[in-house]
Amino acid sequence: MNIETIAAFQHGDHKAFEYIFLTYFDKVKYFLNGLLRSESDAEELAQDIFVNLWVNRQVINPHKSFNTYIYTIARNTAFNYLKHKSVEEAFKDHCSSLNLEEDDSSDEILFAKEINLLVEMAVCKMPIQRKKIYQMSRNEGCSNEDIAKDLGISKKTVENQLSLALQEIRRVISSFYIFFF
Repeated sequence: MNIETIAAFQHGDHKAFEYIFLTYFDKVKYFLNGLLRSESDAEELAQDIFVNLWVNRQVINPHKSFNTYIYTIARNTAFNYLKHKSVEEAFKDHCSSLNLEEDDSSDEILFAKEINLLVEMAVCKMPIQRKKIYQMSRNEGCSNEDIAKDLGISKKTVENQLSLALQEIRRVISSFYIFFF
């Protein structure tokens, strides 16, 4: 992709965008299909990528490889899609594992489910190490010393990360309370 085409695209030239679209759309869709193993999802995400490319065209650096830029966007889009899908599936699995009948779905049970979901979503959004420390502490029942030893970090780091994790969870839950009460 030459600098002139990118510069014209940045200035809103529809012909330049059409050229970029025709040059890269099938390649991006094929790349996404390889990652997602779903042609329909790959096509939808490829369309979204090109819409976002048009909207954010001013941030493209014409002096850097456009090929690398578009494939980085495609890779990140696919990973974000897969991450979202796994959270969605985990929630569905969690809900189905509760095996509650409709008669038992009182307000308290629904409220508890929503709080649980909020906590799970907050944990999923945490940085990897904080998420791991929180899960080892809360789900596996490991002590702070054991976590520090297993992860090769100090006990103080474990305590700080747990404190930050709990702050995030409290913030999410308090926002929920404020919204509904």
